[in-house]
Amino acid sequence: MFRIVQFKVPEHRVEQWMEKTAFGYFTEKLSDFHQRGEFYYSEPMATTSAKFFMCEQFLRSLYGDPSDLVMDRTADYRLLRTRAPQAYDYGYVLEIGKMPGEFGEERLVALPKEYVDYQSGRYASGMFTPVDCR
Repeated sequence: MFRIVQFKVPEHRVEQWMEKTAFGYFTEKLSDFHQRGEFYYSEPMATTSAKFFMCEQFLRSLYGDPSDLVMDRTADYRLLRTRAPQAYDYGYVLEIGKMPGEFGEERLVALPKEYVDYQSGRYASGMFTPVDCR
């Protein structure tokens, strides 16, 4: 099943762990986490991505089952299929996977709902009109 998630780690849990180990190791492993308020947030990611598995395993090694640290963001995204090359993607596009298509390689991408029209226009400008996969 297609899911987009984001990890959310309370600051106090990070501080507890950092007291027990080297700060540099933490910052290296979770360099993609950004602090906002009392939490550290990862970027949104597909549960099929290598980044998800790396983050999940790292957090599991620290805290056990990290299910309470996962925010399901799937409802905020739409899944599209396109033949557009990755160069057409803006930073908010999450590539889910690639597959052979009738007219060349196709990609499955997840887009935040508020950017679907804008990104679809970007793809269409190169004659790569996307298909909504609802």
